[in-house]
Amino acid sequence: MPKGSASRLKRALALGVFCALALGSCHARSTGPFSRARVLEQVRAKYPNATLPPDVLPPGVTAHEDVVYAEPSGVRLALDLYSPSAAAPLPAVIVVHGGGWESGERQMERPFAKRLAALGYVAAPVSYRLGPAGRFPNALYDLKAAVRFLRANATKFGIDPGRVGAVGGSAGGQLVALLGASNGVQRLAGDGADARTSRVQAVVDIDGLASFSGPDLLAKEFHTPGGPTRFLGGSFNSRASTWHEASALSHVSAESAPTLFIDSTAPTPILPGRPEMRDALRAHGVASELVVLPDTPHPFWLVEPWFSRTLQETARFFAEHLRK
Repeated sequence: MPKGSASRLKRALALGVFCALALGSCHARSTGPFSRARVLEQVRAKYPNATLPPDVLPPGVTAHEDVVYAEPSGVRLALDLYSPSAAAPLPAVIVVHGGGWESGERQMERPFAKRLAALGYVAAPVSYRLGPAGRFPNALYDLKAAVRFLRANATKFGIDPGRVGAVGGSAGGQLVALLGASNGVQRLAGDGADARTSRVQAVVDIDGLASFSGPDLLAKEFHTPGGPTRFLGGSFNSRASTWHEASALSHVSAESAPTLFIDSTAPTPILPGRPEMRDALRAHGVASELVVLPDTPHPFWLVEPWFSRTLQETARFFAEHLRK
Protein backbone atom coordinates (compact mmCIF):
# COMPACT_ATOMS: atom_id res chain seq x y z
CA MET A 1 0.00 0.00 0.00
CA PRO A 2 1.33 3.49 -0.79
CA LYS A 3 3.10 5.28 2.06
CA GLY A 4 0.84 7.36 4.27
CA SER A 5 -2.33 5.77 2.90
CA ALA A 6 -3.96 4.70 6.18
CA SER A 7 -6.02 7.86 6.59
CA ARG A 8 -6.79 7.87 2.87
CA LEU A 9 -7.95 4.27 3.10
CA LYS A 10 -10.32 5.05 5.98
CA ARG A 11 -11.79 7.94 4.02
CA ALA A 12 -11.99 5.94 0.80
CA LEU A 13 -13.82 3.09 2.54
CA ALA A 14 -16.41 5.48 3.92
CA LEU A 15 -16.87 6.96 0.48
CA GLY A 16 -17.07 3.50 -1.01
CA VAL A 17 -20.02 2.62 1.21
CA PHE A 18 -21.81 5.79 0.10
CA CYS A 19 -20.97 4.97 -3.51
CA ALA A 20 -22.42 1.47 -3.35
CA LEU A 21 -25.60 2.66 -1.71
CA ALA A 22 -26.22 5.88 -3.59
CA LEU A 23 -25.07 5.68 -7.19
CA GLY A 24 -25.23 2.77 -9.59
CA SER A 25 -22.64 4.54 -11.76
CA CYS A 26 -19.91 4.30 -9.13
CA HIS A 27 -16.90 2.03 -9.50
CA ALA A 28 -18.31 -0.58 -7.10
CA ARG A 29 -20.76 -3.15 -8.48
CA SER A 30 -24.31 -1.79 -8.25
CA THR A 31 -27.52 -3.65 -7.48
CA GLY A 32 -28.99 -2.86 -10.87
CA PRO A 33 -28.11 -1.77 -14.38
CA PHE A 34 -26.78 1.72 -15.05
CA SER A 35 -29.67 3.33 -16.92
CA ARG A 36 -31.37 6.72 -17.22
CA ALA A 37 -34.33 5.54 -15.13
CA ARG A 38 -32.09 4.21 -12.37
CA VAL A 39 -30.00 7.37 -12.32
CA LEU A 40 -33.13 9.49 -11.96
CA GLU A 41 -34.41 7.34 -9.11
CA GLN A 42 -31.12 7.65 -7.23
CA VAL A 43 -30.57 11.34 -7.89
CA ARG A 44 -34.09 12.23 -6.73
CA ALA A 45 -33.25 10.93 -3.26
CA LYS A 46 -31.29 14.17 -2.77
CA TYR A 47 -32.57 16.30 -5.67
CA PRO A 48 -36.34 15.65 -5.84
CA ASN A 49 -36.86 18.10 -8.69
CA ALA A 50 -34.46 16.33 -11.06
CA THR A 51 -35.97 15.26 -14.38
CA LEU A 52 -34.92 13.31 -17.45
CA PRO A 53 -34.44 15.32 -20.65
CA PRO A 54 -36.79 14.07 -23.39
CA ASP A 55 -35.41 11.61 -25.92
CA VAL A 56 -36.86 13.25 -29.02
CA LEU A 57 -35.42 14.04 -32.42
CA PRO A 58 -35.16 17.82 -32.87
CA PRO A 59 -36.53 19.43 -36.04
CA GLY A 60 -34.03 19.31 -38.88
CA VAL A 61 -32.06 16.36 -37.47
CA THR A 62 -31.92 13.03 -39.32
CA ALA A 63 -31.33 9.71 -37.52
CA HIS A 64 -29.39 6.67 -38.73
CA GLU A 65 -29.48 4.21 -35.84
CA ASP A 66 -27.95 0.79 -35.17
CA VAL A 67 -25.14 1.17 -37.70
CA VAL A 68 -22.53 -1.57 -37.19
CA TYR A 69 -19.06 -0.04 -37.18
CA ALA A 70 -16.84 -2.97 -36.12
CA GLU A 71 -16.94 -6.65 -35.15
CA PRO A 72 -13.94 -7.34 -32.89
CA SER A 73 -13.73 -11.04 -32.00
CA GLY A 74 -17.18 -11.49 -33.54
CA VAL A 75 -18.83 -8.90 -31.27
CA ARG A 76 -21.07 -6.58 -33.33
CA LEU A 77 -20.58 -2.98 -32.21
CA ALA A 78 -23.01 -0.33 -33.37
CA LEU A 79 -23.38 3.42 -33.28
CA ASP A 80 -26.17 5.88 -34.00
CA LEU A 81 -25.76 8.91 -36.23
CA TYR A 82 -27.71 12.12 -35.77
CA SER A 83 -27.09 14.61 -38.56
CA PRO A 84 -28.30 18.22 -38.77
CA SER A 85 -29.67 19.73 -41.95
CA ALA A 86 -26.80 22.23 -42.15
CA ALA A 87 -24.60 22.13 -45.21
CA ALA A 88 -21.95 19.40 -45.10
CA PRO A 89 -19.22 18.66 -44.36
CA LEU A 90 -19.73 19.06 -40.62
CA PRO A 91 -17.67 18.23 -37.55
CA ALA A 92 -18.48 14.87 -35.94
CA VAL A 93 -18.50 13.87 -32.29
CA ILE A 94 -18.65 10.39 -30.77
CA VAL A 95 -20.66 10.26 -27.52
CA VAL A 96 -19.53 7.61 -25.02
CA HIS A 97 -21.72 6.29 -22.19
CA GLY A 98 -20.61 5.50 -18.66
CA GLY A 99 -21.28 2.54 -16.38
CA GLY A 100 -17.99 1.61 -14.72
CA TRP A 101 -16.70 -0.16 -17.87
CA GLU A 102 -19.20 -2.94 -17.13
CA SER A 103 -22.72 -1.69 -17.86
CA GLY A 104 -24.64 1.11 -19.55
CA GLU A 105 -25.57 1.44 -23.21
CA ARG A 106 -25.22 4.01 -25.96
CA GLN A 107 -29.00 4.66 -25.96
CA MET A 108 -28.53 6.51 -22.64
CA GLU A 109 -26.70 9.23 -24.54
CA ARG A 110 -29.20 9.66 -27.38
CA PRO A 111 -30.85 12.77 -25.83
CA PHE A 112 -27.46 14.46 -25.50
CA ALA A 113 -26.39 13.44 -29.01
CA LYS A 114 -29.65 14.61 -30.58
CA ARG A 115 -29.37 18.02 -28.92
CA LEU A 116 -25.72 18.25 -29.98
CA ALA A 117 -26.74 17.46 -33.56
CA ALA A 118 -29.26 20.30 -33.44
CA LEU A 119 -26.30 22.59 -32.74
CA GLY A 120 -24.54 21.59 -35.97
CA TYR A 121 -22.60 18.40 -35.25
CA VAL A 122 -22.91 14.87 -36.61
CA ALA A 123 -23.29 13.22 -33.19
CA ALA A 124 -22.73 9.49 -32.78
CA PRO A 125 -23.42 7.60 -29.54
CA VAL A 126 -21.27 4.46 -29.66
CA SER A 127 -21.37 1.01 -28.12
CA TYR A 128 -18.12 -0.57 -26.96
CA ARG A 129 -17.16 -3.85 -25.35
CA LEU A 130 -17.96 -4.06 -21.62
CA GLY A 131 -16.91 -6.30 -18.75
CA PRO A 132 -14.18 -8.89 -19.35
CA ALA A 133 -14.44 -8.50 -23.14
CA GLY A 134 -13.77 -4.78 -22.85
CA ARG A 135 -10.83 -4.88 -20.48
CA PHE A 136 -8.14 -2.39 -21.28
CA PRO A 137 -7.14 -1.77 -23.99
CA ASN A 138 -10.14 -3.30 -25.82
CA ALA A 139 -12.70 -0.60 -24.98
CA LEU A 140 -10.23 2.05 -26.14
CA TYR A 141 -9.58 0.09 -29.35
CA ASP A 142 -13.34 0.12 -29.99
CA LEU A 143 -13.59 3.89 -29.70
CA LYS A 144 -10.63 4.36 -32.02
CA ALA A 145 -12.32 1.99 -34.47
CA ALA A 146 -15.47 4.14 -34.28
CA VAL A 147 -13.44 7.26 -35.10
CA ARG A 148 -11.87 5.47 -38.07
CA PHE A 149 -15.32 4.35 -39.24
CA LEU A 150 -16.59 7.93 -39.25
CA ARG A 151 -13.56 9.08 -41.21
CA ALA A 152 -13.85 6.23 -43.70
CA ASN A 153 -17.53 7.10 -44.25
CA ALA A 154 -17.15 10.86 -44.08
CA THR A 155 -18.60 11.50 -47.52
CA LYS A 156 -21.58 9.23 -46.90
CA PHE A 157 -22.52 10.92 -43.63
CA GLY A 158 -21.52 14.51 -44.45
CA ILE A 159 -18.57 14.58 -42.03
CA ASP A 160 -15.43 16.70 -42.21
CA PRO A 161 -12.74 14.05 -41.52
CA GLY A 162 -10.41 16.70 -40.16
CA ARG A 163 -12.80 17.69 -37.38
CA VAL A 164 -13.74 14.77 -35.13
CA GLY A 165 -14.27 15.09 -31.38
CA ALA A 166 -15.36 12.92 -28.47
CA VAL A 167 -17.43 13.45 -25.32
CA GLY A 168 -18.10 10.91 -22.59
CA GLY A 169 -19.29 10.64 -19.00
CA SER A 170 -17.79 8.71 -16.07
CA ALA A 171 -16.12 5.59 -17.53
CA GLY A 172 -16.89 7.10 -20.92
CA GLY A 173 -15.10 10.25 -19.78
CA GLN A 174 -12.04 8.25 -18.80
CA LEU A 175 -12.04 6.58 -22.20
CA VAL A 176 -12.38 9.76 -24.24
CA ALA A 177 -9.69 11.49 -22.17
CA LEU A 178 -7.39 8.57 -22.99
CA LEU A 179 -8.52 8.61 -26.61
CA GLY A 180 -7.49 12.25 -26.97
CA ALA A 181 -4.33 12.07 -24.90
CA SER A 182 -3.02 9.11 -26.92
CA ASN A 183 -3.28 10.81 -30.32
CA GLY A 184 -0.51 9.34 -32.47
CA VAL A 185 0.44 6.60 -29.99
CA GLN A 186 0.70 3.59 -32.32
CA ARG A 187 0.70 0.90 -29.62
CA LEU A 188 -2.77 2.07 -28.53
CA ALA A 189 -4.29 2.30 -32.00
CA GLY A 190 -5.54 -1.29 -32.15
CA ASP A 191 -4.32 -4.35 -34.00
CA GLY A 192 -3.11 -3.39 -37.47
CA ALA A 193 -4.60 0.11 -37.28
CA ASP A 194 -2.91 3.36 -38.20
CA ALA A 195 -2.82 5.76 -35.26
CA ARG A 196 -3.14 8.73 -37.60
CA THR A 197 -6.67 7.77 -38.66
CA SER A 198 -8.02 7.56 -35.11
CA ARG A 199 -6.88 11.00 -33.94
CA VAL A 200 -9.47 13.31 -32.42
CA GLN A 201 -9.32 17.09 -32.47
CA ALA A 202 -11.15 17.87 -29.22
CA VAL A 203 -12.39 16.01 -26.13
CA VAL A 204 -14.86 16.67 -23.32
CA ASP A 205 -14.42 14.44 -20.25
CA ILE A 206 -17.51 14.62 -18.02
CA ASP A 207 -16.62 13.40 -14.52
CA GLY A 208 -14.23 10.70 -15.71
CA LEU A 209 -10.86 10.05 -14.11
CA ALA A 210 -7.60 10.92 -15.88
CA SER A 211 -5.26 8.75 -13.78
CA PHE A 212 -5.67 5.37 -12.14
CA SER A 213 -2.73 6.06 -9.82
CA GLY A 214 -4.18 8.62 -7.41
CA PRO A 215 -3.42 7.60 -3.81
CA ASP A 216 -7.05 7.67 -2.63
CA LEU A 217 -8.16 5.45 -5.51
CA LEU A 218 -5.23 3.07 -4.99
CA ALA A 219 -6.08 2.80 -1.29
CA LYS A 220 -9.74 2.09 -2.02
CA GLU A 221 -8.94 -0.49 -4.71
CA PHE A 222 -6.31 -2.15 -2.48
CA HIS A 223 -8.91 -2.87 0.20
CA THR A 224 -12.06 -3.21 -1.93
CA PRO A 225 -11.28 -4.00 -5.57
CA GLY A 226 -13.90 -2.57 -7.90
CA GLY A 227 -14.42 -1.45 -11.46
CA PRO A 228 -10.90 -0.06 -12.03
CA THR A 229 -9.26 -3.30 -10.89
CA ARG A 230 -11.55 -5.39 -13.07
CA PHE A 231 -11.17 -3.08 -16.08
CA LEU A 232 -7.39 -3.25 -15.80
CA GLY A 233 -7.28 -7.02 -15.35
CA GLY A 234 -5.81 -7.16 -11.86
CA SER A 235 -4.46 -5.20 -8.92
CA PHE A 236 -2.07 -2.29 -9.11
CA ASN A 237 0.59 -4.37 -7.35
CA SER A 238 0.38 -7.07 -10.02
CA ARG A 239 -0.22 -4.84 -13.08
CA ALA A 240 1.26 -1.42 -12.32
CA SER A 241 2.39 -0.87 -15.91
CA THR A 242 -1.17 -1.46 -17.17
CA TRP A 243 -2.62 1.00 -14.64
CA HIS A 244 -0.10 3.54 -15.89
CA GLU A 245 -0.74 2.81 -19.57
CA ALA A 246 -4.53 3.16 -19.14
CA SER A 247 -4.17 6.61 -17.54
CA ALA A 248 -4.73 9.51 -19.91
CA LEU A 249 -2.33 11.61 -17.85
CA SER A 250 0.49 9.23 -18.79
CA HIS A 251 0.18 10.04 -22.50
CA VAL A 252 -0.08 13.83 -22.53
CA SER A 253 2.04 15.37 -25.25
CA ALA A 254 1.93 18.18 -27.77
CA GLU A 255 -0.05 15.76 -30.00
CA SER A 256 -2.86 15.33 -27.45
CA ALA A 257 -6.30 16.79 -28.16
CA PRO A 258 -7.57 19.96 -26.49
CA THR A 259 -9.59 18.74 -23.51
CA LEU A 260 -12.37 20.14 -21.35
CA PHE A 261 -13.07 18.53 -17.99
CA ILE A 262 -16.57 19.07 -16.56
CA ASP A 263 -16.58 17.92 -12.94
CA SER A 264 -19.21 17.28 -10.30
CA THR A 265 -18.84 17.99 -6.61
CA ALA A 266 -19.87 14.44 -5.64
CA PRO A 267 -17.52 12.71 -3.16
CA THR A 268 -17.69 9.45 -5.08
CA PRO A 269 -16.52 7.83 -7.22
CA ILE A 270 -12.87 8.74 -6.67
CA LEU A 271 -11.67 10.42 -9.87
CA PRO A 272 -7.99 11.40 -9.81
CA GLY A 273 -5.88 13.27 -12.31
CA ARG A 274 -8.10 15.92 -13.92
CA PRO A 275 -6.38 19.10 -12.62
CA GLU A 276 -2.97 17.51 -13.21
CA MET A 277 -3.89 16.60 -16.79
CA ARG A 278 -5.23 20.08 -17.48
CA ASP A 279 -1.93 21.56 -16.30
CA ALA A 280 0.14 19.02 -18.24
CA LEU A 281 -1.76 19.76 -21.46
CA ARG A 282 -1.27 23.48 -21.00
CA ALA A 283 2.44 22.94 -20.37
CA HIS A 284 2.61 21.31 -23.83
CA GLY A 285 0.75 24.22 -25.41
CA VAL A 286 -2.53 22.28 -25.72
CA ALA A 287 -5.74 24.04 -24.68
CA SER A 288 -7.43 22.60 -21.61
CA GLU A 289 -10.07 23.77 -19.14
CA LEU A 290 -11.69 22.44 -15.97
CA VAL A 291 -15.24 23.50 -15.12
CA VAL A 292 -16.83 22.44 -11.82
CA LEU A 293 -20.62 22.43 -11.59
CA PRO A 294 -21.59 23.13 -7.95
CA ASP A 295 -23.86 20.89 -5.91
CA THR A 296 -23.92 18.06 -8.42
CA PRO A 297 -24.27 14.27 -8.18
CA HIS A 298 -21.90 12.12 -10.21
CA PRO A 299 -24.24 11.29 -13.13
CA PHE A 300 -25.34 14.92 -13.45
CA TRP A 301 -25.06 15.11 -17.24
CA LEU A 302 -27.94 12.64 -17.66
CA VAL A 303 -30.54 14.67 -15.78
CA GLU A 304 -31.87 18.21 -15.55
CA PRO A 305 -31.13 20.77 -14.27
CA TRP A 306 -27.52 19.87 -15.18
CA PHE A 307 -28.04 18.28 -18.60
CA SER A 308 -28.53 21.63 -20.35
CA ARG A 309 -25.53 23.26 -18.65
CA THR A 310 -23.34 20.29 -19.59
CA LEU A 311 -24.52 20.49 -23.19
CA GLN A 312 -23.84 24.24 -23.21
CA GLU A 313 -20.27 23.85 -21.92
CA THR A 314 -19.61 20.98 -24.34
CA ALA A 315 -20.92 22.92 -27.34
CA ARG A 316 -18.92 25.99 -26.31
CA PHE A 317 -15.68 24.02 -26.23
CA PHE A 318 -16.35 22.19 -29.49
CA ALA A 319 -17.29 25.48 -31.17
CA GLU A 320 -13.82 26.74 -30.34
CA HIS A 321 -11.88 23.61 -31.29
CA LEU A 322 -13.95 21.84 -33.98
CA ARG A 323 -15.40 24.77 -35.91
CA LYS A 324 -13.48 26.35 -38.79
